[in-house]
Amino acid sequence: MLWHRFLHQDFIYGYIHKHHHRQKAPSRGNTDAINVHPIEFVVGEYLHLFTIYMIPCHVYTVIFFIIIGGILASLNHTRYDIVIPGFFSVKYHDVHHVKFNYNYAQYTMYWDQLFGTCRDWVSNTNKKAL
Repeated sequence: MLWHRFLHQDFIYGYIHKHHHRQKAPSRGNTDAINVHPIEFVVGEYLHLFTIYMIPCHVYTVIFFIIIGGILASLNHTRYDIVIPGFFSVKYHDVHHVKFNYNYAQYTMYWDQLFGTCRDWVSNTNKKAL
């Protein structure tokens, strides 16, 4: 979430992350999810590897983490209204593609709620709890 938020800073947005936001309503799943600048892609992948390094776990957990992350990132770039109550909703990432300065987190809005950057799809007001 912090990396994504950093990419939205004025001094870097136009060079790296703006390319991804050309789609205001992404609908091609994985194709739109990975349609990013090479720097963004490489750093994002290394952040995943860093997480795996910092939290020692079984190889099956690593595989699960990578597969689930890919599936949820792909779902975030579809027009499907998929919800996992209390954890995930495609609509939150839809808001991010329309209102760039909100809903930076990819899978859960807990961090956006903590930093005050979470906005609901309908009201575009602070979301208290997912």
